[in-house]
Amino acid sequence: MFLYDNWEMSEILDDIILGRGVKRSVHDLEYDNFLFTGLFIDRLRLYKFRPLPLSKVEIEIGQRAPAFLVNGKTAIFGYVFWEVFSDTKKRKLFGSVVKNEKGDWKYVLQGNSDSVVFVNFDKKEEIDIYHLL
Repeated sequence: MFLYDNWEMSEILDDIILGRGVKRSVHDLEYDNFLFTGLFIDRLRLYKFRPLPLSKVEIEIGQRAPAFLVNGKTAIFGYVFWEVFSDTKKRKLFGSVVKNEKGDWKYVLQGNSDSVVFVNFDKKEEIDIYHLL
């Protein structure tokens, strides 16, 4: 029975990772008293999400890369990118797609953080650095 559940759960986790019919946001990795964090990480690696400390992620200004922050029983989807304030003031960060009451990223990691994020560099996209969503 567990093998079937594991196969079925793999498909559900793939949908979360790929955004297939599921909004990628904050997802609980525990279901029916089972914790699927390890399986989620295995599936992330399958889809080319590399685990790196955020401080080691290299991304160009004007680009963003999809990323997951896996924190215990929770997977938080967001992007790694540079927030630009002026020509001389900018910061690299991980910002979740989930927003707080003010419309800012609810979950944020500063670019010098040693927290590990799973980043997919193959899915980088261009962004307008002055109008981040």
